[in-house]
Amino acid sequence: MSFTIEEVTGRNQQKEFIDLPFRLYRDNPHWVPPIRFFQKELFNKKKHPFHEHGDVTLLLARNDNREVAGRIAVIVNHTHNDYHNEKTGFFGFLESEENPGLFKLLLDEAEGRLHEAGMDAVRGPMSFSTNEECGLLVKGFNSRPLVMMPYNPRWYADALESNGYLKIKDLFAYYLDSDKTDYSRFSRIADLVVKKHGIKIRDFCVKNIHREVPVIMDIYNECWKDNWGFVPMSKRELDMMADELKMIMLPELGPVVEIDGEPVAFAIALPDANKAFAKADGNLIRALFALKVPLFRTRINQIRVLLLGVRKAFRGRGIEALLIHRIIEASSKKNMGRGEMSWILEDNHSMRRILEKDLNADQYRTYRIFQKTV
Repeated sequence: MSFTIEEVTGRNQQKEFIDLPFRLYRDNPHWVPPIRFFQKELFNKKKHPFHEHGDVTLLLARNDNREVAGRIAVIVNHTHNDYHNEKTGFFGFLESEENPGLFKLLLDEAEGRLHEAGMDAVRGPMSFSTNEECGLLVKGFNSRPLVMMPYNPRWYADALESNGYLKIKDLFAYYLDSDKTDYSRFSRIADLVVKKHGIKIRDFCVKNIHREVPVIMDIYNECWKDNWGFVPMSKRELDMMADELKMIMLPELGPVVEIDGEPVAFAIALPDANKAFAKADGNLIRALFALKVPLFRTRINQIRVLLLGVRKAFRGRGIEALLIHRIIEASSKKNMGRGEMSWILEDNHSMRRILEKDLNADQYRTYRIFQKTV
């Protein structure tokens, strides 16, 4: 069977692009259907702020019967390239029927378009950048991913390598169960840190989330600016993320540390909304019912620690331990005292040391970023 590639230019094609994984994964118990409403928002060039500094082309592959068999997004992130002084293009949202020729066709088309756009290399998967879902799952296929983390078949990694893609970076996910972990040392450190440094720790104000956004954005951009693959988030991007997080975020799981009235550190953990989304089959109303309405509410028993950052001038004072302790304590009170810390760069040795040595957390999933010269 042969395949042809076409660019998505209309609503019907966009619907086919969004719908494809629902068919490919329909028999996979671990895949979590994304909410279609948010997928449409993501691809809406008039609404989503990524399109203000990035060029995105969606491609579909059709078989001889005109059925959709694969998809890929071709991405040029101008903010990334300006920040890192690179000419790197990206691919994302890659899904395909298990057919090596089809997979190669999708990648070849993306590479050709990025080469024409003046890019020297292609990297991915990114949907759209390190600020959103990224990485290909290469370890840990036997359970459902946590909220805002991707899932894919095992064979994708081999197919990428067969087409000349090499690993450029691994992202680690760690699992921790507070019932099985002795974190008394963190509790002692937390008490000492508060007393010694005159620290105030408060809950994230979810009701006024957009007032908190500039605070978080300032710390985030400082803490992550030297990280591999970092792309500074614009105010509009963070505002949009805040609107989405507000649906599931709990104040107690967003500790903010202040010294002399100035915010110096924060962490954000999210209830694992994927347990509710798995029942919603991509429908926003069903998802809201499963998250919010008592009669239909899904019992969520784990969290994902999404972000944790301390300003450079205040590192080495035990504030990281204080934040971790606060999240463990708050999540345990809500019967969510287990879950994932992700993702952690493979060369973030200081955070890995805390997780592996101090907390004995299990590095149970690996997500890989690939790259190829074009």
